[in-house]
Amino acid sequence: MSTKNIVLISLVSLFIIADILLFSRYAAWDSTVAELLPFLGFALAAETVIVYAVYTYGQLINPFTIYAVFIYTAGFSFIRLSNKQQAYDWPFILILILSVLFFIAGGLVASRTFKFSFRNIFPPLNARLSFTFLLLVLFIGMGVFVMEISQLGYLPVLKLGNAAVYNDLNENEVTPLHNFIVLNSVLPAMFYINYKKGNISFLVFLMVAAVSGFIILNFFSRQIIILFFFSMLIAVNYYRKIPVGKLVLISSAIVVIFILLGQLRNSSDEDDKSTSINDFLREYNGISRPTNILETYLSLYGGVNFSTGQKITSQAVDDGYHGYGAYMMRPLITVLPVNKNAIYPLTYSSYTQLGTYVTDPFLDFRWAGVILLNFLYGYLSMNSFKNYLAKKSEYYIVEWSLFIFCIFMCSFTSFFHMFFIVFFFIVNRIAIK
Repeated sequence: MSTKNIVLISLVSLFIIADILLFSRYAAWDSTVAELLPFLGFALAAETVIVYAVYTYGQLINPFTIYAVFIYTAGFSFIRLSNKQQAYDWPFILILILSVLFFIAGGLVASRTFKFSFRNIFPPLNARLSFTFLLLVLFIGMGVFVMEISQLGYLPVLKLGNAAVYNDLNENEVTPLHNFIVLNSVLPAMFYINYKKGNISFLVFLMVAAVSGFIILNFFSRQIIILFFFSMLIAVNYYRKIPVGKLVLISSAIVVIFILLGQLRNSSDEDDKSTSINDFLREYNGISRPTNILETYLSLYGGVNFSTGQKITSQAVDDGYHGYGAYMMRPLITVLPVNKNAIYPLTYSSYTQLGTYVTDPFLDFRWAGVILLNFLYGYLSMNSFKNYLAKKSEYYIVEWSLFIFCIFMCSFTSFFHMFFIVFFFIVNRIAIK
């Protein structure tokens, strides 16, 4: 029996054991059949997608395995652990099901058809100009960083563990130039590409990567740090395939970092040190069940977010609200001198309220949006993955990383149409393509 088959059999066995244990655990919490059956159904769907994707593509990281995180979280959200959660109505359940089906359908169509790439409207830069351009955007980011830190009055990294820091950062007014700070999450991967091409030395790469790392560390944004990890992981794997065991360890490390950053953001010097972060989050989230830290986070950033998505879509239907493509066109509208609050009312803002990614397509075009946009997400992400896998160009290192990030964040909100994602695509296309 081949190693590949042994790994898959082991994976299926682990899934079956985990499903039995978790089903029994949540049943013991007096969860209803209406909660347990959807949980099990979505869990089995996520596991089937993972097994199929790993077997088919021979890669642990691919569009389907990343999207399986959303599928599983959607199922877990049916288990009502928090008093902030609510039971779903059938239209929202149908939105979830169609979103999953058509994302997978789009990915399958892309995997079975020819891969394509958009023509580059920018002239390709030579090695020296590419590095110079990246240095320029790094220096701009450093300037914006100094400006925002001066406005804040202190370096956040010097006050780790103080919850007031995160509040100060949220309240600190920023301009669109802040995107140059966020860009530092992918700049190290771009500099790494320059290093592997022989354009710069390893020492220069370490120096510029350290500057970018210092900048993003000061903003305590788990999303930015996760994107940094994804882009560097994909960059390294492009030139030297990382073993599955190491990928699992790195994935586990990302989860641990996510939790630790949450603890730093929510802790303060006045907190009772005997209170664990799990106890704090359970109390904050209104959870009375004996959840572990992962279940608490899945409830806080899964169940509650999906309940918010239900509230937003239900309210939009009741009010007769339609986005008519405004959410899909957010990158363009963001740079226009118009009243954004009028175009994106807070009541229907999945970005502000964290209502998962499924709400925006529905707000824009109702059921047609759910079907067509999810198909497009699956199709484009799989196409990017195929180009990356075929090593068509180093450009696809960052492009595929951005798709991974958007898919991974589906349980939070839709990043597919955020301006900074498009901005990153443009910078990447100028520097690397």
